Amino acid sequence: MNSIENYGLRWNNKYRQDLNHDKREQGMDGKMTAGEAADFLGISIQAIHKQLKTKALAFSKNQNRVFFSHDTARQIFKIDFKHKMIAFQIVKGGTGKTSLVYSVATRANLYGARVLCIDLDQQGNLTQALKVNPEESPAMIDIIRENKPIEDAIVNVAPGLDLIPSRIENAILDNAIILGKHSLTHVYKKLIDPLKSKYDLIIFDCPPALGQSVAAVALAVDEIVSPVTPEKFCLSGLKITTQELTGLEENFGVKINMRIVVNKFDSRTSLSHEVLSTLIKHPVYGEKMYKTYVRTNQDFQNTIARGQSIFDSLKMTTAKEDIDLLTRELLEITAPSENKNSVSLGTLEEVENKAVA
Repeated sequence: MNSIENYGLRWNNKYRQDLNHDKREQGMDGKMTAGEAADFLGISIQAIHKQLKTKALAFSKNQNRVFFSHDTARQIFKIDFKHKMIAFQIVKGGTGKTSLVYSVATRANLYGARVLCIDLDQQGNLTQALKVNPEESPAMIDIIRENKPIEDAIVNVAPGLDLIPSRIENAILDNAIILGKHSLTHVYKKLIDPLKSKYDLIIFDCPPALGQSVAAVALAVDEIVSPVTPEKFCLSGLKITTQELTGLEENFGVKINMRIVVNKFDSRTSLSHEVLSTLIKHPVYGEKMYKTYVRTNQDFQNTIARGQSIFDSLKMTTAKEDIDLLTRELLEITAPSENKNSVSLGTLEEVENKAVA
């Protein structure tokens, strides 16, 4: 047994066992492997092991694979994150919006980002995925209608990952904003701005509809992310969303940064390629698209059904590859290793090059 393995066995086992137990109870046990960290930083796995040892950082081991979570990642990567507030929103259901929020939040957390998720969808799918009981803390409707402190609504899900849960009463957020005569430009902004210094990333999961609440979110965040799937009516939903955001820009004299991510892309279907080609060539949508696309993968649904994220497993999958690239692009993280190795998996350039070939 080498020194790093011996150290890992000795290092505060009871603390790590208790921590892992707590995270399993809450449905979160995300893992960043030493191999992934080494690839990102452009150094050897042995160098990662050395850092873990010399800095006395928490880690675990399974079948000769060393891995760690948020607190250790923060020390290993030391990324100077830009404080960003984004919202996933499009006027169409079934685009995988909540799965993307959940997966991106988890991966960002595993890079060391302090993340706050805000569930505004009355269905509360994100709240359920994170295994939070929405009856045990205030939701946004309570904050808006009853003036409850937003801090009281924040639930810790895992180290560095918090949630403001949602429940069915959030369906009347629009009425609460109107009846309370809240300013759309300030209702969420004044609530969230004091929290921005505490988090590197704040993500809103919005309902697939238009209204006062969604408009207020659009006016508060740094970026709107609209997931689009290769389906018959996806472009219609994107068109309505774009028109609504343009209307808000004109009415309030602001600039809303909207980005588009292709989700559930299936290279085996002609429809996927047709939709992607249409988006890339579109005079408006083309310049708004993320370079990363997310391939269709049953892992998203399967892991959420088990109360886990795709990053709970040590197995490398295309789902993890795509979300990793999307998270880096969204957070504007440039890996030191990217100067040495090009990354092409799950990017629009890859699809375009294949199409040309």
